[in-house]
Amino acid sequence: MTLKKNPVKQAIRNGETVFGLYIAVPSPMMVELAGYAGFDFVRIDVCHSAVDLPTIADMIRAAEASGVVPMVRVDNDPHLIAKILEAGAMGLFVPDVSTQQMARSVVDAVHFAPVGERGTFAASRATRYGAISGGDYAKWSNEEILLGVQIESKEAADNLEKTLSVDGIDMIGSGRGDLANALGLTGQKNHPSVLALEEKIFDTARNRGKWISVNLDPTATDFAETVASWKKKAQVITLGHDITILRKNFADAIRTARQG
Repeated sequence: MTLKKNPVKQAIRNGETVFGLYIAVPSPMMVELAGYAGFDFVRIDVCHSAVDLPTIADMIRAAEASGVVPMVRVDNDPHLIAKILEAGAMGLFVPDVSTQQMARSVVDAVHFAPVGERGTFAASRATRYGAISGGDYAKWSNEEILLGVQIESKEAADNLEKTLSVDGIDMIGSGRGDLANALGLTGQKNHPSVLALEEKIFDTARNRGKWISVNLDPTATDFAETVASWKKKAQVITLGHDITILRKNFADAIRTARQG
């Protein structure tokens, strides 16, 4: 029995842009919908949703069944990270990594030796409950798990060179909302100062050979132009949250119906 390569990593290495969706509704059905719609990956948002571990595992199963790569955004909690990876997640996105020490702790939690210090469990779902040897799984995991970190503060931006000196991080993403808050511009995520800081973050990441992840709003009036522009600059693009898309479509439907 063998483990397949990570399709998202393969696509990026082939020069393609991959598209994903944040999933905050704790439902396997939502993941399936994204998969059947044609997304490359889902990013299950553990940071901002009321989702428990059994549901995460079922959402990962739904991703596998519908042909979409299961990834998770999760806080820097080594025990939770281990359980999510053992459930079969093929990528992690960790927010608010602001120092070299924090980056080292994330890498240690995600990767096995010699890259990190992740502990082993011989009967995890990711190893097909033990059908795949620990050694084979560790090698696969270190090569195929996609690890991204979010830079969401002025401190994180200032420390980015040191953060990127830690081996094992594939991708950098910003958090415009939190960057705006850090600059005293709460709610102004498109303020020129926020955009300038984000560009500084991405330039530093590119210069260190890291992939770029950006989150766009598919409900914005200029979405087509914005995504076309970012396809030239970012390898990984998420198209907002399921909740945002649902809310917008619900509101549009009832508004149209009442006006008719």
